[in-house]
Amino acid sequence: MQNAVKPWRVLVKGLLLFAILEYTLMWVFPGLAPFNAYALLNMKRERFPLATLSPVDDAQDVGNLDAMFASHIVSNPKAPGEFRVLVLGDSAVWGLQLRPDQTLPGQMDALGLKCGDKNVRVYNLSFPRSSATKDLMILDKAMQYQPDMIVWMITWYTLMPKTRVDHWLVTQNPGLFYQLGHRFDFLPKDYSAPSWLDQWAEQSRAAFREARYQLYTLIQLATGVDQLAGPPEKLPATLSSDVTFEGLKPPTLRKGQVSLDQVQDFYALAGNVPVLLVNEPMLVVNGKPNSDIRYNSYYPRWVYDQYRQYVSEAAKENGWNYLDLWDKYPASLYSDTPLHLRPAGQHLLAEALTPSIQEACP
Repeated sequence: MQNAVKPWRVLVKGLLLFAILEYTLMWVFPGLAPFNAYALLNMKRERFPLATLSPVDDAQDVGNLDAMFASHIVSNPKAPGEFRVLVLGDSAVWGLQLRPDQTLPGQMDALGLKCGDKNVRVYNLSFPRSSATKDLMILDKAMQYQPDMIVWMITWYTLMPKTRVDHWLVTQNPGLFYQLGHRFDFLPKDYSAPSWLDQWAEQSRAAFREARYQLYTLIQLATGVDQLAGPPEKLPATLSSDVTFEGLKPPTLRKGQVSLDQVQDFYALAGNVPVLLVNEPMLVVNGKPNSDIRYNSYYPRWVYDQYRQYVSEAAKENGWNYLDLWDKYPASLYSDTPLHLRPAGQHLLAEALTPSIQEACP
């Protein structure tokens, strides 16, 4: 009588064999590129993948930056007559609830700008949730794609201490975070290099997410959209009387509490490529209870004013090309958060950045 098949034993053996084969391939061929269905089907994306209607589109949460870049149009060869502009930032730039053509980079690209005899092409390399570390990691990968100019949209969340390590892309790319943090000396104290087990876990997680992501091309091919828009956030009807911010209390924000060193690191990574640093527009509430102590539901006035002062002073000291557009647009142009502009607002912002782009032309 034959022994009965034990499914759990088969599953465990299969997983072990898969893990051994995967680790062996990654060890022997560390530069082995994953299969890229997006390139094969000529469906490269205009922005990084992001799950916006979980669990339906969880496959969009890839996390691995190599896989994210491989499916992005910026990885296409640079055309001879192209002036390549990269735009980095948060969800306001990525374009939650917006089509790619309605976003800031999409509308900048649609302006048809010229740089001498070259055509300006604008690429959306933003990713939701503000974090200077996240943007440094993206820029470090992006420099191989020969940018001619970089636009970095920031806000106070981008440079606050918490977001130096608190971001999903940091947790998904611990090796890259360690290398970059060690290079620019922004690693937290007692932060150790990832062990071989950490690296194996990262590679295994990346392999699973990449395979799931490649299968998702069928859904994108069928729908023709790159974002399944989830329910929008809602702007609160009233402002809080709380003047604290992420544990910080008035009246003074110390200069050391603003990650200005990471702005310097950003410029160092960019090298000779011109960088336009932009303090992005935000909703300013007026004439409502507590609007005298808060600009909006995100920021008390005291902490935001001091943040702007420190960035402005640092820009002058270091010669950064800096635009502070924080209060440029009326409340009617904002949608579901104090940082999300409607398409009409994105268009105005694209036009406002045009002179700075043309000034960067050689």
